[in-house]
Amino acid sequence: MIHLTTDHAASSYGRPVFVDEEDGLLEDAEGVRRLRREIGWSRAQMGEEMGVSSRTVEGWEQGRPISGPAIRLLRQLKAVLE
Repeated sequence: MIHLTTDHAASSYGRPVFVDEEDGLLEDAEGVRRLRREIGWSRAQMGEEMGVSSRTVEGWEQGRPISGPAIRLLRQLKAVLE
């Protein structure tokens, strides 16, 4: 199970990072991809829930930077689904 946390050595200035079930740090791209798949959503569904396009989600999964507001939305989304 993937989760977002600020309680990790790699988290700086309160920026959440993706970690796996063994507290192993994941790159943002892998974290977004695994989170989306755990939920069972397509890129279009995730984009719709977050108010962004499926191309934006695809970009995140390919390593494009995730903005501060999007990180907060991902954290809220994950918390609601847990």
